[in-house]
Amino acid sequence: MNGCVVLVIDATIGAGRSVATRLSAAGAAVAVVGAGHPGRDDDAATNAAFLCKELAGIGLVALPYQVDVARPETLRALPRQIAGDLGPVAACVVVVPSGSGSGDLARDFRALSAVVAASLPAGAEHIEIDTEHDAAGHERAAQSVADRLIERFACSHKSP
Repeated sequence: MNGCVVLVIDATIGAGRSVATRLSAAGAAVAVVGAGHPGRDDDAATNAAFLCKELAGIGLVALPYQVDVARPETLRALPRQIAGDLGPVAACVVVVPSGSGSGDLARDFRALSAVVAASLPAGAEHIEIDTEHDAAGHERAAQSVADRLIERFACSHKSP
């Protein structure tokens, strides 16, 4: 995936972290978005920075970004910002959260996902991992999405 830029939203835990790590290891430059979850006692921006530092420590490329899940309109400029930092976004993965009481949060993530999808460059792939409906399969879903993107972009970057 050398030369590909992938945006992963909610990339600091669970399926999102797995996707970000797998794609980075495959050579993608990953835009790591920490998305705060109400009631979760952590700092999404700090978590994103730590993951990027961890990936950089093993020679991989990742930059941290933060979004306000409750204000999806603020995401319209994110793909342009990432393009300025890393290059044009080739794919975006949004992890929709699961868990008890996540209905409003899942709705917010789906709204955020729609805004980002509309802001991506033409031809960029947009994928949602809906952990709300398959909470047990986070790792399986992450692997499937990562494999799909690796295969797609490996094929698109082959010489004729």
